[in-house]
Amino acid sequence: MKFPKNVILDSVAERRNDQGYGLEFIQELGNDDAGYSEMLVIIFKYKDKYYSVEIQHINGENNYDHWDEEVECPEVIRKEAIQYYWEEVK
Repeated sequence: MKFPKNVILDSVAERRNDQGYGLEFIQELGNDDAGYSEMLVIIFKYKDKYYSVEIQHINGENNYDHWDEEVECPEVIRKEAIQYYWEEVK
């Protein structure tokens, strides 16, 4: 799904909700290599579905400087692990 670039940068990249547009910040996943290269994946929620966007800063350049006015954000599936354990009954 495509989202407006300004909404993604002002809300998702800043790790805050956008009440007007209806985005909810969920989680940030990423890697920072001593400030030299950085890639973050931001998970956000929109209308009961989850989406992700990559924010990259590599060799002094940001990927969002090259985005169009709308950014394609893939839908992601949220999975929760269920753990079972066995207990001997005496």
